[in-house]
Amino acid sequence: MNRTAVPDAGGARLSAGRLIACHALAATGAALPWPALLAAVWQVTDDPGLIGLAGAARFAPCVLLSAFLGGIGDRFGRLRTVRVVVAVRLGLLGALGLFMVLGLPWAALVAGTLSVAAGVPAFPSLAALVPQVSARPDRDTNALVTWEVSAFVVGPAIGGLLLSTAAAWSTAACVPLLLAALLVLPRGALEARPSGQRPRLLRGLRAVLAVPVVRRAVATVMVLNAVIGVLGVGLLGLTATRWDAGIAEFGWLTAVQGFASLAAPALIVAVGRLAPILAAHLVVVLPLVAVAVSPTWLAGAAPLALLGAGLTLVECTTTRMLQRWAPVAYTALALGVADAALVAAAMLGAVAAPWLLGAAGPVGLLLAVAGVSALVLAWGLRRPPARRAEAEPQCSCGSASASAWVA
Repeated sequence: MNRTAVPDAGGARLSAGRLIACHALAATGAALPWPALLAAVWQVTDDPGLIGLAGAARFAPCVLLSAFLGGIGDRFGRLRTVRVVVAVRLGLLGALGLFMVLGLPWAALVAGTLSVAAGVPAFPSLAALVPQVSARPDRDTNALVTWEVSAFVVGPAIGGLLLSTAAAWSTAACVPLLLAALLVLPRGALEARPSGQRPRLLRGLRAVLAVPVVRRAVATVMVLNAVIGVLGVGLLGLTATRWDAGIAEFGWLTAVQGFASLAAPALIVAVGRLAPILAAHLVVVLPLVAVAVSPTWLAGAAPLALLGAGLTLVECTTTRMLQRWAPVAYTALALGVADAALVAAAMLGAVAAPWLLGAAGPVGLLLAVAGVSALVLAWGLRRPPARRAEAEPQCSCGSASASAWVA
């Protein structure tokens, strides 16, 4: 494979830093309008199905499209894909804000859903691009994944705070964030330009899923995101029964878990000398058990914070596995497949959680989740073989037709 020259350390840090800043701004801005959007839908309908549909609109495009659109950057150029995605999302979120001001919540919901769909290729392309431009790819990948995870919490948190001003106008705050993301993108980042056969979607899916390390990484991140889906209901059950607390305390615990994901890079440094499997058990399995047996909600807050950072740590680890072991021509596609799988698993976990809670109770549910997590982490994070499998010839990242991509 022929790559462009690796930039010097200073230039690489600058380019990687801009890519990470772009994603932090864009992902946070794209998540910001959803509290106001859901509140607006709530005010115009009391149909639970429609309200549920509005809530699912934030996640459904990721499940339905990530495996197909995640690899667009492999074919058309990863930096070019990110730039187009941010520009399209900027336009759609601007339209969303306008619809909210005009009192058109359903039109705003359509614009918001389209903005989610348009954003699907962004993270896979960025995660595939970072190792090409970074002098410290592991560190920068960890930062990128941390923002990818945290934006789901930070964006709605900012949007929720802005609801106290004016719900309709609060959605407009996402526009300057997306504009800043577009402006901060590096102009001269160096992309790999492999030569050989151009990538194809179906061939790429076969090549990606043929690699055992990729399958383990995807399965691991699926189980851990199912844990996240179950955890919310489990915490609600613990708060209401064992801890004899209320909704306010549940809200604090949810915030602790979500914002703790921002501490993942520091946690990665702290456990960096440990074997990956041992580190994952210490920051995921052990905190789950500690939360389950905590006598009060305050006692459960500290292990829950460790769990929030630990789950992000594992996602950083699986992302690096995909970067290193997916066929180079299909790195972004592999990351897109993982995105689709993890969001689907989180949704399924959330759907199944009430039934599991009724069957096992909150303590039993969290202990069972801890046991399953221990087994999956021990299997999924095993040391990979010494040599990377090259399942496909490498690609030229030039322009080509979309129909050829699907072939």
